[in-house]
Amino acid sequence: MAHQIFFLVSLLALATLHGMDAVDYAVTNQAAATPGGIVFNNQLGVEYTRQQMQSASEFIWNLFQQTDPQDGKRNSIPTVSLFVVDTLPPQIPAATSNNEIQVSDKHIEAFSGDQLKPEFNGVLYHEMTHVWQWNGNGQQDETLGGLIEGIADFVRLKANYVPAGWAQPGQGDKWYDGYSVTARFLDYCEGLRPGFVAELNRKMRDGYSTDFFSQLLGKTVDQLWSDYKNQPRN
Repeated sequence: MAHQIFFLVSLLALATLHGMDAVDYAVTNQAAATPGGIVFNNQLGVEYTRQQMQSASEFIWNLFQQTDPQDGKRNSIPTVSLFVVDTLPPQIPAATSNNEIQVSDKHIEAFSGDQLKPEFNGVLYHEMTHVWQWNGNGQQDETLGGLIEGIADFVRLKANYVPAGWAQPGQGDKWYDGYSVTARFLDYCEGLRPGFVAELNRKMRDGYSTDFFSQLLGKTVDQLWSDYKNQPRN
């Protein structure tokens, strides 16, 4: 009897842990009648997108060292919702606010064919990063926005969803230019200290300072950017 009770308690504990780790992924095509919405239904679909959202979350948690839902290192979000919409400007492929992602039907239409899934997944990994990453608690700093976008593209880089037209290593005017420029710079910093981006993200939970780079790598971010720019390139 004691063994049975212990077994039942263990099952309940595992179920509780699973419940804390579980995230629901909801997908809605609000642009089903548009060309891009039709492409989404025919070439991607709700189930595929939900699977990719889950895969992206797990990839991000591993990269950010946030695999334990109980240790407080990551956001506690029960549901992430994705909407295919026809309301975003043509130059914006997707946008994220809190736990809601909007993906442009025009962007989906533009990549229909063999390029669609790699591009869609790359955009998805970027936007899912915005759901899970810390943002400096909304602190005001001219470099913060570029860094947040750079971290999201760093995840896309590490997931091997680099599209044509990205900045090459060493390109860019400022380390906080954002997106692929900053992603390449963060990849350089990651090479100096494996796990750097995870540690940087963790520090950004309650605030933000460029001094985080000095604390983690022993050099100011401007010194690191100069070193990065001056690296020999093939």
